[in-house]
Amino acid sequence: MTLPQRVEAGEVIGQALAESDHFPDLKTQIIGELWLRDLEFTAWRVLYADHRSDDPAGRTAFLDAWTSV
Repeated sequence: MTLPQRVEAGEVIGQALAESDHFPDLKTQIIGELWLRDLEFTAWRVLYADHRSDDPAGRTAFLDAWTSV
């Protein structure tokens, strides 16, 4: 994702989250950026978990399931 795309995605996500009344005092761009960071962190954790498996068939099944979402 390019920086302009990231900024725009953060703004859209932030607007949706701000409208939910959970974060009424934060700027929408900040909320969106935090959400994107959490999403990226989760993806990295999943990839890391994949590398810990010693079972090649299980690893392949895990990656297939993750990428098909």
